[in-house]
Amino acid sequence: MNTTSIEQAQKADLKEIFALEQLCFDAEAFTRRQLRYLLSQARSYFLLTKQEGKISSFMILLKKKNSSGLRLYSIAVNPKFRGQGLAQILLKEAVARATADGYKYVTLEVSEINKPAVNLYLQQGFEVFGERKAYYKNGSSALLMRKAV
Repeated sequence: MNTTSIEQAQKADLKEIFALEQLCFDAEAFTRRQLRYLLSQARSYFLLTKQEGKISSFMILLKKKNSSGLRLYSIAVNPKFRGQGLAQILLKEAVARATADGYKYVTLEVSEINKPAVNLYLQQGFEVFGERKAYYKNGSSALLMRKAV
C-alpha cells in the first residue's frame, strides 16, 4: 500500500465527513451539528485520510482533562477503501498521540455485534474491561476496551 498521510480535518471537510458518518453508522450516526462541534470546539483530534481525492477514513480522539486515557470516540472507513489497513494506521496514530500527550491508555467502546471491529481492536492489543448492556439503539451492548500505551 502507498504511504497514507493523516491530516487534521478542516471545516471544509464537514459535508464529506457527515456523508461518511451516515454511510458507516446509519442509526447511530452523529448529526452534522455534533460533528461540527467535535471538529471546531471539542478538546479533540479530528483526523482523516484521503485517497483518490476523497476522505477514505476519519478518527475522532477526545482529550479529557484529568483523565489517564485518550478516548477513541469514533473511527470510520469508507467501505470502498476497507481492507487497505486504514483503521490500523489510524489506531497506531491514536496510540502515538496518547503517548505524546502523556496518557496511560487509549479507550473505546464498540458494539458487541460489530465482530470485524472487535477483532481488529483485539488484534491491535486492546482488551475488553467492561460492558454497557443494551447501549445502542439496536439493543446491542457496548464492549468497553482499552490499550495501554
